[in-house]
Amino acid sequence: MSDRGISPEPNSPGLGMILKGMLLLGRGRAEGIAYFGNTRDSVLAALAPRLALWLVGGGLTIGTAPQAISGVKVLFALCLILLPAVVTHALARRWKREGLWLRYITAAWWTDWVTLFVGLAVALLMALASPKLLESATGAMILNGVEFGYSLWLTWYVARIGLLLRRGQAVVLVLAILGSLGLLSMAVGVLSPNQRAWHDFLYPLLVQQGQGSAHR
Repeated sequence: MSDRGISPEPNSPGLGMILKGMLLLGRGRAEGIAYFGNTRDSVLAALAPRLALWLVGGGLTIGTAPQAISGVKVLFALCLILLPAVVTHALARRWKREGLWLRYITAAWWTDWVTLFVGLAVALLMALASPKLLESATGAMILNGVEFGYSLWLTWYVARIGLLLRRGQAVVLVLAILGSLGLLSMAVGVLSPNQRAWHDFLYPLLVQQGQGSAHR
């Protein structure tokens, strides 16, 4: 079956189908796109885990430092979540692929989690092969490089399959996402040059998790 021969009907798949679709797309299997819905409810379901983390992180950020800059960090994090959807929807309209966008963004948001699993798998392999390497700066560079490279490929692949794009168009979409996120980060840096909004937004959540683990 060719990549462009897939035209599944809209559906409301359960978690099992979503996981199967994630694994298929994560391995470069185009048929995985058929396991994601093409409805607004499917999009909201894919967005829900991200918003849940955003709400928890936002609450901890504001609770830790109830200042105006905390609100900026929370809004910045929300923009990071939603901006790729805005950019890809604009490109889908331009390329006359708007009818495919709901399924695409649903698949894109769900398959983003595959990168986390890949990173965990690489970290486990490194720990088994050489624990010292995993704890070193070189190990961190390898792990981050693998995760970033895989994330770029997966973003490109899901866009190509989900929106039925040519290879070059999918590259343009990936670059547009990266460029928009870069511009957003630069804008935040100009407005608050002494703040690292994304890092500071996540830090209270990471500390909270670390404290919870220590008490177990």
